Amino acid sequence: MGFTLVAVAVGLGLGLAAGGRPRYVADHPIRGTGLLVAGLLLQVFGALVNLGGATNVAILGSYALLVAFAAVNLRLVGMTIVTLGLAANFIVIAVNGGMPVRGQSIVSAGATPAQVPHLHYGSKRHLERPSDRLTLLADVVPVRPLHEVVSFGDLVMAVGVADVIFHLLQRRKGLAVPDPAEVSEA
Repeated sequence: MGFTLVAVAVGLGLGLAAGGRPRYVADHPIRGTGLLVAGLLLQVFGALVNLGGATNVAILGSYALLVAFAAVNLRLVGMTIVTLGLAANFIVIAVNGGMPVRGQSIVSAGATPAQVPHLHYGSKRHLERPSDRLTLLADVVPVRPLHEVVSFGDLVMAVGVADVIFHLLQRRKGLAVPDPAEVSEA
């Protein structure tokens, strides 16, 4: 979660530094916000509440909703990248019944080897097993400053999220309405 928040902060910071303004977000129609809200709520619910076998269904459902939100907004710059990251995570979770987390990556992120088997991975993740597949796309990338382990899909999605936010803060090309700050300078 912290990694995603960093991506949001980077997108905001770079967008504002490049002259973007929060008021320009309204110039970029965002479709399917209900899909986004439902997907995020289901993601949080599925991660916090152990529903047994239904937990993985809830997590996969949340990813399906988030992919649908991204798909209906592909015209936004960066949203294709977000979609690819979400899809990568969806696939790994689907084939493994949850997101595998590599023990060595957990140690590299700041845990001790003795802690690894006793950590609570939540209902979305599990310690990587020999039977897990597509583990290259699993949670294998340690982010030591945040004490997190993220997946390749998370990395891709973070770049996309920062890109989307950066571009949402920029004035949409082709709009004839002048910026009030520019009019007052003339």
